[in-house]
Parts: sequence; structure tokens; C-alpha cells
Amino acid sequence: MRETAFIRQNQDKWAEYEAYLSQPSIDPDRLREMFVHITDDLAYARTFYRNRSVHFYLNGLAQRVFNRLRRGRRQPLGQALSFWTNDLPRILWETRHALWLSFGIFALAFAIGVVSSRIDPDFARYILGEEYVAMTIANIESGDPMAVYKDSPPLGMSVGIAANNVLVALMTVLSGVLTSIGTVFILMRNGIMVGVFQYFFIERDLFWPSFLTIWIHGTLEISAIIVAGAAGIVAGSGWLFPGTYTRRQAFQRSARQGFSIFLGLVPVFLLAAFFEGYLTRHTEAPDGLRLGFILLSLIVVVGYFVVFPWYKARRGHYEASELREPAPMAAEPIAFTVIKYHGAVLADMLRMPFRQPARLVGYALLASCVAVGAYWTAEREWWDRLQSDVGSDGTYGQSWLETLSFSKLPLVFSTGVLLLMGLVLVAFSALRREMPESLRMARGGRWSLSFALGLLGLCTAALWFSDSFGPSRFLLIPLPVFIGYWLAQLYFGEESLGGLLYAVSVRSLWRFILIGTLVVCLYRLSLAFFDSYLMGNVIDFFSWLAPGDAKSLHVYYRSIELLLSSFALHVHWVLAILAGAFYYFSDVELEEALHLRESIERLGARPRIRGLARE
Repeated sequence: MRETAFIRQNQDKWAEYEAYLSQPSIDPDRLREMFVHITDDLAYARTFYRNRSVHFYLNGLAQRVFNRLRRGRRQPLGQALSFWTNDLPRILWETRHALWLSFGIFALAFAIGVVSSRIDPDFARYILGEEYVAMTIANIESGDPMAVYKDSPPLGMSVGIAANNVLVALMTVLSGVLTSIGTVFILMRNGIMVGVFQYFFIERDLFWPSFLTIWIHGTLEISAIIVAGAAGIVAGSGWLFPGTYTRRQAFQRSARQGFSIFLGLVPVFLLAAFFEGYLTRHTEAPDGLRLGFILLSLIVVVGYFVVFPWYKARRGHYEASELREPAPMAAEPIAFTVIKYHGAVLADMLRMPFRQPARLVGYALLASCVAVGAYWTAEREWWDRLQSDVGSDGTYGQSWLETLSFSKLPLVFSTGVLLLMGLVLVAFSALRREMPESLRMARGGRWSLSFALGLLGLCTAALWFSDSFGPSRFLLIPLPVFIGYWLAQLYFGEESLGGLLYAVSVRSLWRFILIGTLVVCLYRLSLAFFDSYLMGNVIDFFSWLAPGDAKSLHVYYRSIELLLSSFALHVHWVLAILAGAFYYFSDVELEEALHLRESIERLGARPRIRGLARE
């Protein structure tokens, strides 16, 4: 049977199935009957039309029927753990050379730290800090060298350490974007720090007590940092060694592998933080028990990250075709009618500023200039107060987020709200320009009272909560992505309170937290770059443009600091809004499957010349 005849024969039935799947309540017996029929059609299409569109359409329709059959039932634990038992070991085996390179860099840095400490006794003070060294010496003199692990409550200590370790690991992976140079730098810094810290106790004849204490949690923690370094090296290797791929395609593939390795490390960091908070403090435990625990942790780490992937590869689980997945040869536009998962949303979010730099990055820079102007306008008697803003160490007393406080500078706060609103509109305008004409006509953007009030209220709440939460701002990580999701629903879709309730559901909250954490890490990386020695030299070079008196130079440096920090904040906001909008379009496609219906209507519509097309 020819493909066109097959479609004409069954298209009414498929349309009926699609309409039935859109109903809120479905008869289970009817659903099972549909699944049998659609899988029969899918098997026929796979046999005779394997590379045709009808095959992919039926595969998607069968998946929708299967998902409705499985709705409300828990997934088996084995399927939930398949990432750690199949996908991650396969990636680790494919990138094993990066893991050995990361280990070599860390070992070299560790040796540099030990040798430098042996040559220069004051080297530890430069690396660990004067306060920490003085505190540790005081603990040694009091007879409890490891007292630093006993000062804080176990729960609070574990949570803080876990958050810090995950953030460091994520920054290590994200630093790999810069052709892996940033990852190598972080590995070197951590390796030198660990070497200096360990030798600090060795030269005071405290190697054994320190070893049995530090490495209870350090075995998992340091091993995870080394693996995170491998993930960063993998993430940046696509730029350096694209192979037969284009450089962008190779980077997309390597970045996806690097972030997969990072996700697999999260449980390791959580477990290491638990050990450090609850177990490391028990220095009175028998030495044999602590040594056995350290060896057991080492066996687990080496067994999973090294031996287990090698074992599965030797057993033939990883075929060559699986290790080199195909990549498209042409750069595709951003798709709005495709179901996207976290990796695709992250990739599209990062692509948008490169596709429309003048609209997104340019407006973010312009908004930052306006913010700096609002700050200086709101500062009363700022010439006299300028010296009080500068601390004794030469740093400024207020961060950019602190200037957004309504109680301190109402004008700056109000201007910040307006700028965030403008950034949302610019992001949505950029999305409209990327949409195909048909989708733009259907969902071109709808101004309404609900959207206007939601835009004003949510942008105000974002700044207000950011000031109110203070040091606990990390709790607001999913908020900008949620704002982007809900405002996209009000602007591009239909207004409904149910959409808001869906946006704050457990499933959506988890993805908001995930992508929000990645965006915040990018924000912290940009701040770290702006505060780097290289950027400081650039700022100092252009200081000749300001008058030579002290107050003018202070104004120059303060303005540059505010400009760069506000620019990082605005770019972070735009990326989060875009991520939320992409999640919204993905959910629309998941529910409505518009592009599948359009594809099935176009099948067989174009005339074909006999002999030039295979059916």
C-alpha cells in the first residue's frame, strides 16, 4: 500500500483518537483498545515507511496513548535509577580520558601546595587566610585540632556545605565553557588548597589525626570535585576538538555530556555534606573504624566512577553507534512546537542572546546605564557620603542588590521594577520575532489587564522579596523562571488561574529550581569574572578618562561596579524569563500537539514525480 493511501485510510481514525485523548476523563477499556490499534498502525509504518513522517507521527500518538495509560501510576524505582545505572556510566566510559586528566591536574596542584608549604612556611596563610590559620593554631594549642568541625549544629552545617559544594561543582562545569581553561583553574586552586591544608597538619606532627578526620568526608568530596573537573573539561572539549562535527554541534554535544555528569554528582555531594556534618565531628571514634570508613568510601567512588563503566563496556553494553550519536548538519531555528526537556530549554535559553544580541544584550546594557543614573540621582549629598561608602579595605559597603531596597533608595527600587518589566517585554518581543508566521498569527501576544497587573506585581515582588530575604536569597532561585512561565501564559496563551496553579505544582517547581540554579550559577560566574584580576586591569586602564582627584576616581570605580553588577543581574533576569517561556511552549505542545496535526495534514499534499520519490 502506498503511503498516501495508508494515510487516507486511517486519518479519520487518528483524528478521532486525538480528540478523545483531549478529554479530561477517558474509559480505560477504550484507551487500551486505542493503544492496540495505534501500535498496529505504528508497526506497519515502521515496516513500510520507516523514514517517512507518518512513522514519527504515529510514534508520538502511541506515546500519548501510553502516557494516558500510565497516568496516576508510580514509575518503578529501576526506571528512576536508570540514569545512574545506564546513562551516566556510558558517558563516564566515553569521557574516561578527561577523568584521568582531571585527576592528574588535581594531583599536580596538590603536590604544588605541599612543596610550596614546605619551602615557604607562610604560604598557608596566603592560601587559607590569616583568620583560619590563627583559629586552627589556637585549636591545636587547646588540644583539639579538629574543633572546627564541632562548632556548628550538624543540620545547618550539612545544608550549608551541600549548597556550597554543589555550587562549586556547577561553577567548575560551567567554567568549562571557556574552552576548559576555567575548569583547570578551579581544579588547580582546589588542589593547592587541599595540599596546603594537609601539609599544615603534617608539619605539626598531626598527620594521622587530621587524615582520619578530614578524609571521612573528603574522600567523597574531593573525588566528586575531580569528577566535576572532568565534566568541565568534557563540556569545553567541543570547542577545542570538534572532529567531524561543526564547532557548535560539538559544543552542544559535549556540554550535554558535562551537565549529565554533574547531575550524577549531586547525590555524592549531599552524602559528603552529611558525613561532614554528622560523622567528621566524632574524633573520639576508634581509628580502625574511621580508617575502614574512609577505605569503604574510596572503594565506592572508584568502583562506580571507574570500575563500573569499564565493566559494562567490557561486557558489550556500549556499542560504537551509541558512543557517537548523530548531529544535525544545519543550524535549526528555535522550535516553539516541540516538547522540550531541561537540556533543550537550557540550550535555547543560551542561544537567544546570540540570535538577537542587539535586542536582548543591548537593552540589558541600556537598562544598567539607566540604573546607575537612578542610583546617583537618588543619592542625596553623595559627594559627602562617598567616603562612608568605602570600607577600610577599599571595598564598597553596598552591593547592587542592597541598593534595590525600597526603604533605602525608593527611586532606585522603582526604577529597578520598571527596568525588569521592560526586560520581560523585550524578551517576549524577541520570542515573537523567532516564531514562525503561522504561530505568530495564532499566539502573537495579547495585552490584557491580567497581564499588565501580573507584570507589575511579579516584577515588584521579585525585587521586594530579594531585599526581604537577605542572606537567604537562594530560596528565590525558582522565582524568575516561574515569573517567565506565568507571564508567557498570560501573554501568549489564555488567562486562567489554573495555569498559575499548574505553574506552582511539584513537577513544575522542580524544573524551575533546576534551571533557576543553573542561571544563578551563570550569574555568579559573571560576577566573578567582573571581579577578576583581568577585569580589574581593564577598569584601571580606562580610569584615565576620569579626573585625577580622589572623589572623582571613587565615583568612576563605583559607577563601573554598579554598571557591571546590574548588567549581570539584568542578563540573569532575561535568561530566566526566556527559560520560563520555553517551558510554557513545551507544555502547550505536550497538551495540544499542534505541529503533529499540521504535519499529518501536509502528508501527501505535494505532487510527486513518479520514480523520484520512494513511498
